[in-house]
Amino acid sequence: MIITIDGPVASGKSTVSRILADKLGFYYLCSGLLYRAIAYLLVNNYGYTVETLTTIPIEDIMQCVDPTRLRYDYDELSQERVFFDNSDITPYLKDKFIDQVTSIVSVNKNVRKAITAIQRDIATHYSVVTDGRDVGSVVFPAAPVKFFITASVAVRAERWRKDQERYDNHFSVDEAIALITDRDDRDKNRAIAPLIVPDDAIVIDTSALSVEQTIEMMMSYINDCLPSEL
Repeated sequence: MIITIDGPVASGKSTVSRILADKLGFYYLCSGLLYRAIAYLLVNNYGYTVETLTTIPIEDIMQCVDPTRLRYDYDELSQERVFFDNSDITPYLKDKFIDQVTSIVSVNKNVRKAITAIQRDIATHYSVVTDGRDVGSVVFPAAPVKFFITASVAVRAERWRKDQERYDNHFSVDEAIALITDRDDRDKNRAIAPLIVPDDAIVIDTSALSVEQTIEMMMSYINDCLPSEL
């Protein structure tokens, strides 16, 4: 069983995905963390720079996604984590520089192909709730339940700004709006797997909704769509 949740940056999809997964007893699959992990490994283990990340030999990508070295884990207590060579690299994946290099790495077609394969493999072992920007359109186009979570730019910018403060990254409101707008443009206009509303997706605008209200709405749709499976 697969539930996909797509949406733009800071729309709240990761928050509701975790809660929904825990509520359903599903496995939460965070695609963004996998892309961050690959970007981190390419820079820290293989010496790539912002300039050289635009051209990555497939051999280096395959080293980073080697299933004997890279492992994604999730449980309700520890949340989502990524391990490489048995070391937990999750704490290193949320800073401004990793944001920057991930935006470069994530448009590489070979990186996307490799991470899509990881996601699909995980979904063969678990019932999953997964979020991202192409999980309903590209990774799991046949998923029985798809959501597209969005919110106004102003609301998303404030959410993103507050989230960044948790990692000691500080931005003004204007800076956050500019960054969110730029990210939206890049996600929608990129040549590979652009951000779109997937076919058959249920669109939810969370601008005026609490997390609890959003979850309640999503559960209502899930129960209506799949009453016999949950």
